[in-house]
This record gives sequence, C-alpha cells and structure tokens, in this order.
Amino acid sequence: MVKKRKAIVIGSGVAGITSAIFLADGGYSVDVFEKNSSPGGRCSQLIKEGHRFDLGATMLLMPGIYRSVFKSLGLEFEESLPVKPLQDLYKIYFDDGQVLSFTTDKGRMEKQLEETESGSFIKSLDYVKKGYEIFRLSMEKLIARNFYNICQFITPANIPLLIKIKAFTSHFSYARRFFRHPHLLMAYTFQNIYVGQSPFDSPALFSMVPAAELTEGSFFPVKGGMFAIVEKLKETAEKKGVRFYFGSPVMKIITNERRAEGIILNDNSIHKADIIVANADLPYVYRELLPDRKASLKIDRKKYS
Repeated sequence: MVKKRKAIVIGSGVAGITSAIFLADGGYSVDVFEKNSSPGGRCSQLIKEGHRFDLGATMLLMPGIYRSVFKSLGLEFEESLPVKPLQDLYKIYFDDGQVLSFTTDKGRMEKQLEETESGSFIKSLDYVKKGYEIFRLSMEKLIARNFYNICQFITPANIPLLIKIKAFTSHFSYARRFFRHPHLLMAYTFQNIYVGQSPFDSPALFSMVPAAELTEGSFFPVKGGMFAIVEKLKETAEKKGVRFYFGSPVMKIITNERRAEGIILNDNSIHKADIIVANADLPYVYRELLPDRKASLKIDRKKYS
C-alpha cells in the first residue's frame, strides 16, 4: 500500500481550511494546527450570554468569489450557506449630523446624493461602473494569478494594465474626479479601512470595493452570521479526513536547504510533512517561524497597514 503524502496547514482561517480541503482532495493526509481554541482567524466569533458575535467581517462581499470557491470544493453555495441580500449596506454618520445610507435602491441613492451635491448621482454611476471594471480586470489578470518573482509581475503586458486599474493614482485624488462634496469623497473611499489602508495613500484600484458592493450587493448569512462560512468549511474538511488540532501554537517551521519539512509546536513536539502551508500573517511567518532573518528584516522595514 502506497503511503499518503502528508501536508500541514498552520492556521484555521477561511484560507487555511480551504487549502486543507484542496490538499485532501489531492490525496494528502492533512493536519491543521491552530493556536486558538476554535477556528476562524479573522472570521471567528464570540459567544456570550447566548448571543453570537462576528469578530471580523459582518457582511459578505463579492459573493462571486465565494460561489467560485465553493463550486471548486464540490459545494453549492446557496444550499450550503443561505444568505440574505442587504438593501441597506451600511449607514455613514458624519460629524455635522448628516447620515448617508449606502443602498442598492437607486431611487433612494439618487435622492440622497443629489441633496448633498447636484449632479453627483450620474457621476456615482460612472464611478461604480469604472470601479467594477477595475475589479473584473484585477481579478482576471492579477489577483487570481500567482507571481513568483518581480519579473513575472512587471511585464510589458502588465504595465498598461496597472495604469488602467489606477495602481499609480491615490484613491482619494481619483474620487475627486467624480465628487466635490467632502461627505461623498469620504463615502466612496473610506472602504480602504477594510484592509487597514488610507485612501490618501493607497491606489485607486480600491475603488473596486464600493463598486463591487453596489453592483454585486452585500449579503448576510442568515444562520450563524459570517462564522457559518467557517463552520461549513470545517465540516467539509473533516468529512474529507482533515484533522484539526486547536490550542496548538506553532513555534517554528523546520527547513532544510530552503525547503520546509516540518513544524515545532509549543510543547516541543515535532511534526514532519511533505508540504507546509502557513496561513498566518506573512510578516509573522518570516519573523517568528522561519529562520531567514534577512527576509524578516526586509519585510519589517515596510510600512504596515
């Protein structure tokens, strides 16, 4: 009998569990080690006095990506995760008392925008249309691709693309081409904080976020909130034989000639594997888990979001 190749996944966030499922489908024996007592990572939950609270994202954006991932895992998204579309995505409260409801109801949106700045509704439609095209191009040409070195990324074909998706223009200055009123400038750029970025410094390709929200809509998983995604993925992983070890912090990744061979846990136990997947923050992995001090120092010099 041929022995199964082994894979270890560090971290049980959404990406970690999804990676574990793909590896299991690929014939690997998979162990997932998680430092916390439960899965989820940035999509975890708090249960208190009979109530469940999402600790990360509270609404589901860009559902097309989830549908694609679930389909690749052999799951029907709508059946696995019943969701409710949100007509009002959120309300934005300004310091002068004005409130703007970001909504997919175009009639209400037009009334609010025109009361704030005449002519802004038509401009907002153009902003959203262009932002969604940036989203489509970015997903197809960049985000969904692997680049293993800078030469694969900076190519004659990609440079015009980077210009087209506004990679060299700040989000705030780009928004000023469409809006004048400070409330609208803030309303259509604050989404950068989802990933800890400032709209004054980060590129205008982030205009794809409000554009995707208003084009594809935002949703709420009706049974269990965002943590329901984690629960469904974990259930699927366990059915495929993936093993989860909670309360098991990984202290080091064992390497040999620049190849990962295993991990050391906080109890000093050693676990070997053919593949190691680190689903933790990249700077943390380089600084704490890998022995390459030079790479760690290089990353630590970068500006964090």
